[in-house]
Amino acid sequence: MLMNRSGNSRQRIIDHGEVFTPPGLVNNMLDLVAHECERIDSRFLEPACGDGNFLAEVLRRKLLTVDKRNAHNRDKWERDATLAVCSLYGIDLLADNIAACGVRLLEVVRVAHEARFKLPLPDAAARAVAYILLKNIVQGDALTLLTAAGQPTLFVLNSR
Repeated sequence: MLMNRSGNSRQRIIDHGEVFTPPGLVNNMLDLVAHECERIDSRFLEPACGDGNFLAEVLRRKLLTVDKRNAHNRDKWERDATLAVCSLYGIDLLADNIAACGVRLLEVVRVAHEARFKLPLPDAAARAVAYILLKNIVQGDALTLLTAAGQPTLFVLNSR
């Protein structure tokens, strides 16, 4: 059985057109808008987010800015990291991709926090990030702008 990079079967490629952008290409594309990736409040919508290749790299880049601004202030780091997550939006047809994307993005924040402060991300911050991701990474069809339940796709925008 042919498998793609995340272990999904060839049938998913046939049924859903599911292919994943390689990391090198993701980085090359994001380099074209590097200045936007450095702004923690710059919004990104991935209309076919899969398990989060683009969104995870955008978040990593945003967290580098958070690190520069708040290298020694954990509370401000956590606040700005949460704001960075608030600016990311994703849609995908498949529920397992949505779940994997949310887990992946939360892990990006956890890893960055631990790298910066040598401490785990506090539970309250992790819950806040997880809640935001639950609202911002949704199952639906970006072509019809309908959710899996047939409702219009809506996002709450951070109007900072």
